[in-house]
Amino acid sequence: MKKLIISAATLIFITGCATNFITPKQPLKSNPNLPTVKTFKAYPDRNAIALYWSTVPNMSGYYIQKYDFKHKRWIQIATIHNPYKSIYVDTHLKPAHIYQYKIATFDKKGTPSLSKEVTISTLPRLAPVVVLEAKPIVKGSIKIIFRPHPNERVDKYIIQRYNDQKAKWEDIATLKPRLNVEYIDTGLKDGKIYKYRIFAKSFDDIKSLPSKTIVVSTFPKPPVVLNIHATTDLPKKIVITFSPVKNAAYYKIYISNSPNGDFEFYKTTKSTTFVDYIGKDGFIRYYKVTAVSPHKTESLLSDTPAVMGETLPKPATPLVSTNKMGNEIEFIFTSPDNRAVKYLIIRKEKISFFKSIKKKFIANSNRFTDTINPKHSYEYKIYEVDKYGLISKKPAVIEVGE
Repeated sequence: MKKLIISAATLIFITGCATNFITPKQPLKSNPNLPTVKTFKAYPDRNAIALYWSTVPNMSGYYIQKYDFKHKRWIQIATIHNPYKSIYVDTHLKPAHIYQYKIATFDKKGTPSLSKEVTISTLPRLAPVVVLEAKPIVKGSIKIIFRPHPNERVDKYIIQRYNDQKAKWEDIATLKPRLNVEYIDTGLKDGKIYKYRIFAKSFDDIKSLPSKTIVVSTFPKPPVVLNIHATTDLPKKIVITFSPVKNAAYYKIYISNSPNGDFEFYKTTKSTTFVDYIGKDGFIRYYKVTAVSPHKTESLLSDTPAVMGETLPKPATPLVSTNKMGNEIEFIFTSPDNRAVKYLIIRKEKISFFKSIKKKFIANSNRFTDTINPKHSYEYKIYEVDKYGLISKKPAVIEVGE
């Protein structure tokens, strides 16, 4: 009989203080006359199988082998030198896989008996997680709620999200313990479809089947705001109007001092009319408008050119002609911008080198007549006044007399 030759390089630790070995290059020849194991049973778990057998005390021990289905050969996984030992646990197995074992006794020379075989399958993987709800909640956020896994050995949950660019699933979160069944994903893009799946994982690192793929979209952006208009003919203010956007909670006004500049957020409004009180004449400002949904998603800034608004500039300097008739002088006014509703005349009458008198007149038509002293000199400053009370920035100046 050939003795069992074992390489030290094949030695590994096994459950039950036995020693695992790879099958020797030269298979051992069985002795049919040696006592054999009468009862050989297997009890599965998801990642382990426990082997039980009836002991044969008058032998030196047991050889345990497992069939390698890939290479179609038997591999010795344990040599147990205690004949009273009756349990061996094979670990690090895959769930829902078929495994085949055989056991043989061996004598003092290491000669094996005829073997006893058993075939069994590990238990299936943990059942998948059942998702109860998945929905967007606010801008850029999705909430997922699932049922606690019924298996009390579950320790955690692995949340995965599908990466479209890389075309693969990626772990994004780990939830512990078993009853922690809510996850909120944040920082997401508006109006984008996201895919998720969930795995349960046990304390002994067994992974469940994946949940059904969860497909959910974040809240979309509202449509682009259209038909934006801004006034150019109102004093001290600009009024912006635009078309309403369905279900908009409010609108955001953006401004810039140039049509191609950076637009910065200015103010919000719930109305489709916004009054921008400038307080200056002839002030130019450019506008863009966005709509904001009840979920805080915001429409894109329109790619069309910005809308220009302008406060009404001051009236033009009037054109003035005069007719002198004795002690009277007549002024005839013309409004270059046709905005004048009246004219403001400020007369400075110089009586002496050290003394002068100022007086104001209002002309409600385009003519004005004044009586003068031929011995005095006069300076008239004439301003155009429009219907809003805006006055010319510069007056027309008329000098009369010495």
